[in-house]
Amino acid sequence: MIRLQTYAAFSLLATVTSVYYAFSSREQFYPAMVYLSTSKICFVLLLNTGLVAMCLAWQLVKRVFLGTLREAEVERLNEQSWREVVEILFAVTIFRQDFSVSFLAMVAALLLVKALHWLAQKRVEYIETTPSVPMLSHIRIVSFMLFLLVVDCLFLSNSLGSLIQKREASVAIFFSFEYMILATSTVSTFVKYVFYVSDMLMEGQWEKKAVYTFYLELISDLVHLSLYMLFFIAIFLNYGVPLHLIRELYETGDAANLLI
Repeated sequence: MIRLQTYAAFSLLATVTSVYYAFSSREQFYPAMVYLSTSKICFVLLLNTGLVAMCLAWQLVKRVFLGTLREAEVERLNEQSWREVVEILFAVTIFRQDFSVSFLAMVAALLLVKALHWLAQKRVEYIETTPSVPMLSHIRIVSFMLFLLVVDCLFLSNSLGSLIQKREASVAIFFSFEYMILATSTVSTFVKYVFYVSDMLMEGQWEKKAVYTFYLELISDLVHLSLYMLFFIAIFLNYGVPLHLIRELYETGDAANLLI
């Protein structure tokens, strides 16, 4: 299988070649930009380069905050990715009137951000079950969760701003909802990690840890269930039945019922 670095190099070379050809043959900025935007080959090359750039950024973030992934983390990533792709394909059918290049770019970014969240949750689970964890690992995971929270808030702010500006139902509802879920999940994971560190500092003598963890999971599931229901109603009133949410509603509601 071709490596990402090799593919990125070929993609960059092809894009640079097409841009050079456009400017050398048209000799002026505006005609060159028109050619790049109207030529199907150039357009595909530019889109491909943008996707490669996002994948490289994802790899860089993963390397900086997590280092080498463990086998369990890779399995979690593969399992979740296929399921998430299917759900987003269902969502795309709902927002087909908003289908555009920017929509595809935002969907790709959402998938990559979600993948980082799955890895963060899995790494926290690993730290909680490991007797001795280096201080560097603690610093990296805390920095990683703070980084994810900032990314969630930035994307959420952008989606809400677009929604408020248009003042009508659009695909921004979908992205606002998704980043709300991710932000609350990040906060829940961080608080759970704080519980673990507190118990570790008390040398395992914190008797109420299980109680606080129970209430944390219950509140998290109830918040997610409320968000899913609000989103379901919003989509149902404006677009029809959101089939991709039925499974999430069922699983979140079932988890909340088990905790109660």
